[in-house]
Amino acid sequence: MKKAILVYVDHNSQMVEEFFWLYKSLIHTRSLDGGALIVVCHPEVVGHLPADPRLVVIPALPHARTHAEWAGYPYINSVANLCAPDVLDACAGFELVLKTDCDTFVTPAFASFVPSGLCFGFGAYAYEDSVRRKLVECSARWGFPHAGLHNVGASVYGPSEMVRHFLVAQMDYCRRLLAEEFAEHEGQWPGWCKNVLTMYAGELALRQTYPQRCSIGLLDHFPHATRRLGGDVLHIHAWHIEEYFSKHAFRAGEYDGIDPASIDRDSLGGYCHWLARAGLDEVEPIAAQPA
Repeated sequence: MKKAILVYVDHNSQMVEEFFWLYKSLIHTRSLDGGALIVVCHPEVVGHLPADPRLVVIPALPHARTHAEWAGYPYINSVANLCAPDVLDACAGFELVLKTDCDTFVTPAFASFVPSGLCFGFGAYAYEDSVRRKLVECSARWGFPHAGLHNVGASVYGPSEMVRHFLVAQMDYCRRLLAEEFAEHEGQWPGWCKNVLTMYAGELALRQTYPQRCSIGLLDHFPHATRRLGGDVLHIHAWHIEEYFSKHAFRAGEYDGIDPASIDRDSLGGYCHWLARAGLDEVEPIAAQPA
């Protein structure tokens, strides 16, 4: 089935670096075979992208820059810029869409996985009872039930029409949350907090769209070295963690002394480390899957 990977890249050197982590994982897993990487990016980033005919590049200024109500909140770009009409039109040409962040890695299991509904990972924004109560209150106020599904991850993978519908709903709830919950105050983490508004909106959008047609836990895995690659790990997210693999430790040079040949590429942490440090010419595609 034709699949597209959808990602937003801002004019930020670290985000551009992370984009190449994702890109290398797509090359290694052959996940772009017969598909495309749709890159919505700041116009000044276009020249930094690889010359690959499988890239569909859509230049766009960050939503937070062009909409005053979102000034100072760059997280909105990864939602608003990805549900613009021209982006949704590009996604419509594919049967499956993975919407994700730059600091992620797809695994070999992703290439052959065909979802029947929306797949997510786990988020970490609603462990406080007060936050869960607020999400239930918002859900009730806006006219749909909430059955207690919390901590929905940032990435989503599924049939194109479902992903597009979900993204539009997520942006709608971003606007509602800003207007009704965070117009006067920003709150404080780990309580009810504007900083994770897009994550709240994703949970509410899932509740409103496809609450019975989703699977949680296949995406956005932590890059821990203690877990092995397997068929239930489609995608790894380089979350902010202290242990290996930490993207902050990687950038600080703390892994420079590790012999590349000793990296355990079958562990989640080692797989991410190998792809992050490898040059494009060092990333070999895995053997083609039988038809």
